[in-house]
Amino acid sequence: MTSLTLLQRLGHRARRRSLASALMHWLRKDKNPLPRRQERVLVLVMLTLTLLYLMVEMGFNARLLDVVGGLASQHQVESIEVYGRLIAGTAVALLGLGSVLKKSLRMGWSRLRTTIWAALVIVGCVGTTYFAQLALVNHLVDRSTPDERARAALGVPMTYLMVHQDFGLTGLDLTTEDLQRPEGKTLLATLPIMLLSKDHLTESIKPQAQPFFELFAETVRGDAEVNYRRYQDSLAELDESYRQYQQGSRRYLEAISAASIARHQQQAWNDYVQSLKQRNRRLTPNNVPNRHANTVRQSLREKGIAVADDWRPNDRAGFNRAVARRVQLDARSAYAAGLESVGRWIEPGLPRGQFFAQLPIQNKWRDALHLPYLITLQPDLSPSDFEQTVYRPTISFDARQLIEDRLVDPQNYRDRGEKAQIGRDSYRALIVPMIALLFSLLGAFTHIFKCLGFFTRALCYVPPRLYAAAFVGYALVVLTVPMLWTNKVTEQRLFLDLKQQNGSTLGPMGWIIAHSVQWTAQVQPVFYPLNERVRLHLLGGLTYGYQPQ
Repeated sequence: MTSLTLLQRLGHRARRRSLASALMHWLRKDKNPLPRRQERVLVLVMLTLTLLYLMVEMGFNARLLDVVGGLASQHQVESIEVYGRLIAGTAVALLGLGSVLKKSLRMGWSRLRTTIWAALVIVGCVGTTYFAQLALVNHLVDRSTPDERARAALGVPMTYLMVHQDFGLTGLDLTTEDLQRPEGKTLLATLPIMLLSKDHLTESIKPQAQPFFELFAETVRGDAEVNYRRYQDSLAELDESYRQYQQGSRRYLEAISAASIARHQQQAWNDYVQSLKQRNRRLTPNNVPNRHANTVRQSLREKGIAVADDWRPNDRAGFNRAVARRVQLDARSAYAAGLESVGRWIEPGLPRGQFFAQLPIQNKWRDALHLPYLITLQPDLSPSDFEQTVYRPTISFDARQLIEDRLVDPQNYRDRGEKAQIGRDSYRALIVPMIALLFSLLGAFTHIFKCLGFFTRALCYVPPRLYAAAFVGYALVVLTVPMLWTNKVTEQRLFLDLKQQNGSTLGPMGWIIAHSVQWTAQVQPVFYPLNERVRLHLLGGLTYGYQPQ
């Protein structure tokens, strides 16, 4: 038994050595350079694909900065996020595709085998990268502290105010025009994340909380003049609804009037008498045999005249009551069908003022203008009356809601806390732009080097070691040279103070964040104009799911 076990062990070791040897042989074989003709073909193919990717990446980078500077809606941000993950996945897929094509040329694979392997590598790389980025953001959000979420809940509206209002911060001397430049847009993307190190941010906002959030609410909703125009537009639409209501109401009241019902009753009775004569010329309501009474009742019910079970064929009064009920029900159904847009019953015949005061109309009107339900709307308000009775109360209400949501004890933002979702959403909105910008810039710079490398290798052979050394040198230049100059944003006292606070408060991670922000802010003024030209002229104005308001 012992000798058998020993032999088995030796066999396993021999197999392991053979597998290891085969793997090493495969790797060594893989390192052998391709014939020059094959290498040139491979390089030209990869150069073409990389240039196409690079154009898409550069256009995306420009659009991403526009998203940050324009402060897009949550839906637009989510849309461009998807583009970003797919583009990053494509960058990784290009690396894998190059290896597959190189292996295919060296090993003499068939087109079918090459296509299958290329498809598997592309799908795997894109899928892995896509979900890895999503997992990274989710991980950072999950690890965020209640204090960080509280600062994020204030940093996002603060950034919004900076773009749309002359909302100055101490130590930041920038106009709204400055904030629309590439470096200004970069600041808008990075300022909230820099505020993570800002001490006593909540306490500094509290004394001016109501005016601060009222200004934010005004910025989001627009000024009184803009909202008054929306009110007038909605009033015109409701006036059209009122005209339709009037027409439907008039038809309904005419249909259930005594004269109209009497006409229907007479016509229905005449039709009833005529139907009896068609069965038997001598048959009248007064001489219908009792054995046929039920048949007569059933035939009337089939025509919509719901007579009673004990109704007699000669009972004109009971017949008229059944006809009246049918006329009233038909008129009510037709009238109610015209109220489908309202969703609830409204009594017919109301004057214009009472019509607009009805709860279904008020709810529809408020929903159209995105107003709180404490607001009562009236038609034909003047601009001043609208501002006093609608706009200002709405702004105050919005501010109070924002204070309740964002100016609370940070512990309310913890997981399973009362404001946990608001805290998580705010933190996500805070970190996503910066992460996307960094990935986009690094991907673009990496593939710029790859394009240069492919171009060089198309002209002459480049040893792998020289290629690797050139990449290291290129990376050092890209990461260090932009830090040697400054611009109007990175010279601001607030920016410098927040950079220092990040480094001292958050430790090594804070230092990385601070210098990444500075690097991004100093690269974008050079990189953005080129990227925007690529997007507009080479990509036909590709929007990446974002259209500025």
